[in-house]
Amino acid sequence: MSVLRIAAALAVIMVSWPVTAQKFLWNVDFDFRFDNKEYAGMVNDASVTNFAARLTPQVGIGWGHGNAIMAGIDVMNNFGAGTRLMDEMVLYYRYRDDKFGAFLGRFSRRNLIGNYSYAFFSDYLSWYDNNIDGLAGQYVGRYGHVELVLDWNGMARGDMREKFSIFSAGNIDCGAFYAGYNARMYHFAGSETVRGVVDNILLYPYVGIDFTHYLPSFQQMSLRAGWLQSLQNDRRYIGEFVSPGGVQLELRLERWGFGIYNTLYLGNNLMPYYSGTIDGQPSYSSELYFGEPFYKTDKGIYNRLEIYYRHRFKSNIALQVSSVHHYDGDAWGWQQKFQIDIYLFEGMFK
Repeated sequence: MSVLRIAAALAVIMVSWPVTAQKFLWNVDFDFRFDNKEYAGMVNDASVTNFAARLTPQVGIGWGHGNAIMAGIDVMNNFGAGTRLMDEMVLYYRYRDDKFGAFLGRFSRRNLIGNYSYAFFSDYLSWYDNNIDGLAGQYVGRYGHVELVLDWNGMARGDMREKFSIFSAGNIDCGAFYAGYNARMYHFAGSETVRGVVDNILLYPYVGIDFTHYLPSFQQMSLRAGWLQSLQNDRRYIGEFVSPGGVQLELRLERWGFGIYNTLYLGNNLMPYYSGTIDGQPSYSSELYFGEPFYKTDKGIYNRLEIYYRHRFKSNIALQVSSVHHYDGDAWGWQQKFQIDIYLFEGMFK
């Protein structure tokens, strides 16, 4: 169904709906990214510049207490490559109240509340695979939050594999101390023409301390320690699980908008099948692994240091400038990022 037909159907529904029972909803997301990666001498990722803007307008119907149906389009402009409509459009049901949230359909990652490690989702994937296809459930309480998401990434058709991901994040606060987890199970199955199944499970339990409990003048001051544990099985070519893992330490400091975020990983290659390891095994690369490619280092260390400034204007405009430095045991790489996010919605113009 075309976008115009869907918009017309929504308009008919809104006109025929009882006036007291519904309200017209709309929002517009605008995201601008400049991301320059200078990784000469590094073996785990390549130098590239990603420069693009995205516009996502949506309209919908709201009713009752927290219910809504939304539809929209996702327009991407990769500078130098032209403007195109994404292959997918936004279409979902949403429920929200003071504690619970639910999404069913195709919706933006912006709606997720989990704080996921870069081992789970890279900068690149979070930007270019902007939408979730499936469903999400969320709970936010006095002492923490939790969410569970199903993202259907591919339907078995021709050479396209069946693939889906179930992931979750949770956090519980106890004064200045907290604990939480990230978890993901990715099922990378076969297709009509390609045999084989790969299971990819990644867990990240952690504990931490939030020093802003004692120093409230800081926007962020926290230290987190956790363990990244992977379980992977290439059923066709390997036939048994491998279990690479390692410790991860995270430090965050931010005041007056200026901040430092340092992540240190010490452990095994979390992406052993990124390239084929035995005769006949394909290179699964980013089809199987969604995290930063530096986590496939064989040197036992990956350090990511981000120095940034960010500011949120009262007009719902958020600006962030970052200098990111990567060390994977072989060499240092430098990444420069500039991003602007604008979110407009009907409630801003009452």
